[in-house]
Amino acid sequence: MASGQPIHPRVGIGHVHLKVADLERAVAFYQGVLGFEVTQRFGNSAAFLGAGGYHHHIGLNTWESAGGIPPAPGTTGLYHLAILYPDRRTLSDALRRVTAAGVALDGASDHGVSEALYLRDPDGNGVELYCDRPREEWPRSLDGSLRMVTRPLDLESLLAAADEAGAVPTSSDDTPATAALLSAGTRERLRELRLALLNLHKVLLDDARAAYEMDRGRVGSNATLLQLVINDPWFAWLLPLSGIVVRLDETLNADVPATEGDAAVLLEQVGRLLSPAGGGDVFAQRYYEALQRQPAVIVAHAEVRRILKQAQ
Repeated sequence: MASGQPIHPRVGIGHVHLKVADLERAVAFYQGVLGFEVTQRFGNSAAFLGAGGYHHHIGLNTWESAGGIPPAPGTTGLYHLAILYPDRRTLSDALRRVTAAGVALDGASDHGVSEALYLRDPDGNGVELYCDRPREEWPRSLDGSLRMVTRPLDLESLLAAADEAGAVPTSSDDTPATAALLSAGTRERLRELRLALLNLHKVLLDDARAAYEMDRGRVGSNATLLQLVINDPWFAWLLPLSGIVVRLDETLNADVPATEGDAAVLLEQVGRLLSPAGGGDVFAQRYYEALQRQPAVIVAHAEVRRILKQAQ
């Protein structure tokens, strides 16, 4: 029977202990990729890792290893472990680490209260890397209750967070070089670019949906498709493009007027993102494959490149 008294506010999740198939492989991920420190080890059967001198945040053991076979999908057990980072800069560093290690993201979401990256460790355990927004920024309903959401996370913005503390470039007369407010011409160009990117996203989504339906069956409705786009790893590779569109919307509708410098950064990010390569990151590879397969993607890509060229 519950006592009716709330738990002490300083109580929190202290650590997560995982069953793994290969201890060395697991340590290489949590230490070598994410950067936790090994605090204690018991031969080849167990290891404990922590951050900031804490005895352990993560435990790993092979005591009940099932020969490396992950649990069947849909069964009970661990859904994911969540690692809380102190701010966007440290989460940005985590994104750089996993990208450099070639670890694919299952997804990336903005939940209003937090920003989160989703991936899997070598044993298939779900891992969430996230940072909270300040409490005063958490979205709430009219009655004051939390109103968490799931929107695509702007990965480009998150990657840039590590450099946000740098000095603002200045011109020879010490006036910020990018302080000029957005001109009417640049604003119109950004609107044109936004429409072109929305069209590109649509044709890419149509292509991804067709492949999904061939593999897993028909998607019943647009509402079902929306939920798949938000939550299913199959569509996660499209998130960087969604994030760029969100940033364009924020720039065009910001309460604080955007600058020519803001526009230049966005244009550069679009150009870098839409540089398909067979051996690049997940987005670059999938985008390259879509260009080889779908004439509609080629046409949409050409329109975006035209706008970028005119904006130079």
